[in-house]
Amino acid sequence: MRVGIVNDLSLACEALRRVVLSVPGHRVAWTAADGARAIELARRDRPDVILMDLIMPGVDGVEATRAIMAESPCPI
Repeated sequence: MRVGIVNDLSLACEALRRVVLSVPGHRVAWTAADGARAIELARRDRPDVILMDLIMPGVDGVEATRAIMAESPCPI
Protein backbone atom coordinates (compact mmCIF):
# COMPACT_ATOMS: atom_id res chain seq x y z
CA MET A 1 0.00 0.00 0.00
CA ARG A 2 1.32 3.43 -0.96
CA VAL A 3 0.73 6.14 1.64
CA GLY A 4 0.91 9.93 1.30
CA ILE A 5 1.73 11.85 4.48
CA VAL A 6 0.69 15.48 5.02
CA ASN A 7 1.83 17.31 8.14
CA ASP A 8 3.52 20.65 8.74
CA LEU A 9 5.59 19.25 11.63
CA SER A 10 8.67 17.38 10.43
CA LEU A 11 8.76 15.30 13.61
CA ALA A 12 5.19 14.11 13.01
CA CYS A 13 6.00 13.28 9.37
CA GLU A 14 9.00 11.23 10.48
CA ALA A 15 6.98 9.38 13.13
CA LEU A 16 4.24 8.55 10.61
CA ARG A 17 6.82 7.52 8.02
CA ARG A 18 8.38 5.07 10.47
CA VAL A 19 4.99 3.60 11.38
CA VAL A 20 4.07 3.14 7.71
CA LEU A 21 7.41 1.50 6.90
CA SER A 22 7.07 -0.86 9.86
CA VAL A 23 4.15 -2.60 8.16
CA PRO A 24 5.21 -5.16 5.54
CA GLY A 25 4.03 -4.16 2.06
CA HIS A 26 3.48 -0.51 2.96
CA ARG A 27 5.61 2.33 1.65
CA VAL A 28 5.55 6.11 1.66
CA ALA A 29 4.59 7.52 -1.74
CA TRP A 30 5.36 11.13 -0.76
CA THR A 31 5.26 13.63 2.09
CA ALA A 32 3.96 17.20 2.05
CA ALA A 33 4.35 19.99 4.61
CA ASP A 34 1.12 21.77 3.66
CA GLY A 35 -2.23 21.24 1.99
CA ALA A 36 -1.32 23.03 -1.24
CA ARG A 37 1.62 20.69 -1.83
CA ALA A 38 -0.55 17.68 -0.96
CA ILE A 39 -3.11 18.70 -3.58
CA GLU A 40 -0.35 18.98 -6.19
CA LEU A 41 1.25 15.65 -5.25
CA ALA A 42 -2.09 13.78 -5.12
CA ARG A 43 -2.88 15.11 -8.60
CA ARG A 44 0.45 13.86 -9.99
CA ASP A 45 0.83 10.63 -8.00
CA ARG A 46 -2.33 9.35 -6.32
CA PRO A 47 -1.48 7.08 -3.35
CA ASP A 48 -3.71 4.35 -1.95
CA VAL A 49 -4.39 6.44 1.18
CA ILE A 50 -3.40 9.83 2.59
CA LEU A 51 -2.70 10.57 6.27
CA MET A 52 -3.76 14.21 6.57
CA ASP A 53 -3.13 16.70 9.40
CA LEU A 54 -6.11 19.03 9.84
CA ILE A 55 -4.47 22.15 11.26
CA MET A 56 -1.73 23.56 9.02
CA PRO A 57 -0.78 27.03 7.84
CA GLY A 58 -1.99 28.11 4.42
CA VAL A 59 -4.22 25.43 2.97
CA ASP A 60 -5.42 23.38 5.94
CA GLY A 61 -6.36 19.71 5.96
CA VAL A 62 -10.07 20.33 5.44
CA GLU A 63 -9.51 22.50 2.35
CA ALA A 64 -6.91 20.08 1.00
CA THR A 65 -9.24 17.12 1.52
CA ARG A 66 -12.04 18.88 -0.39
CA ALA A 67 -9.73 19.70 -3.30
CA ILE A 68 -8.20 16.22 -3.45
CA MET A 69 -11.60 14.53 -3.35
CA ALA A 70 -12.82 16.78 -6.17
CA GLU A 71 -9.77 16.28 -8.42
CA SER A 72 -8.20 12.92 -7.59
CA PRO A 73 -10.27 11.10 -4.98
CA CYS A 74 -8.67 8.59 -2.63
CA PRO A 75 -9.16 7.58 1.01
CA ILE A 76 -7.99 10.27 3.42
